[in-house]
This record gives sequence, C-alpha cells and structure tokens, in this order.
Amino acid sequence: MDKLSIGSQSYVAKLRRSGSNFTLNVDEETYEGNFSRKNGGLIQINLEGVNSIGFSERKGNEIYVHLNGINYVIRQESTSTKQTSVEEESDDVVLSPITGKLLDRKVEDGDKVRKDDVIIILEAMKMEHRLKAPKDGILRKLTSIEVGGQIKEGELMFELEDE
Repeated sequence: MDKLSIGSQSYVAKLRRSGSNFTLNVDEETYEGNFSRKNGGLIQINLEGVNSIGFSERKGNEIYVHLNGINYVIRQESTSTKQTSVEEESDDVVLSPITGKLLDRKVEDGDKVRKDDVIIILEAMKMEHRLKAPKDGILRKLTSIEVGGQIKEGELMFELEDE
C-alpha cells in the first residue's frame, strides 16, 4: 500500500500506472487520469478531465509532485526490501523499472507462464535486465513495443491473469 502526503495530512493511497494512464485510489475515492512528461521535469496531467502543468520527481520509493501550488508525496510502504517486486506481485502488473531498449520477448499474449519465467529482456547502458513472471498465470497485455524499440521507466510491460 502507498501513502499520499499533502502537507501534514496523510492518506492511504494506491497508484497504478499503465503507460501514461494512471488510477489513484485515495481512501475510498478513485481518480483516473493521464500524464505526459515535458522538458526539465515538467509534467502535464489530466485528472478527471482537468488539465494542469506541474513538476514531478522520483527519488527511491517516493514520488514528489508539485501541482497547482500544492506539494504531494506518494510513498510506497513495504516491509520488504524488494518494494518493486512486492508491488508487481500484488497487482499482477509488471512495469519497466528502467528506461532502455527492448531486447527480446520470450512469450506471446495468452501464453501460460510459471513463476520466475523470463518474459522480457531490456537493455540499458549495455546491461541486461530480465523481467520475470512474479507468479504462475496467463500472460495478458504484453507490451506492443517492437524488439529494438525504446521503453520508458514505469511503462506497462505485461499483466498476468490467474489460470
């Protein structure tokens, strides 16, 4: 679970991203929107049909957003040191942890996979990063980026469905 802080107030929150689209659940409310990155850390956000320009920066397990004169901090809270893996397992969604190049897709949409099967191989700065299935399941929503294409950090790589 994540925590959203606005000034001294904190809320239970969950941020889910799929490419440039996102869903933010805060307490019992759900908000949907999309964003695009601009130069110098600027972002354009469309939240519930309202467009705004702001600033965003990620540091470790925190995302800082300054929007319409308000500072927001979204902090991933986990008892594990492998926070990204915990988030991926709980959501059945695997996002790219890096910006890089798609080297290989080992499976296709609809394939059955087992926990720890390599699904996608990414490359950044001559280093390979293997994205593995966090559990057994059926592969859904495999990235449509072609092999050799560029991937951005946080972009949807694949989703798993229970068998």
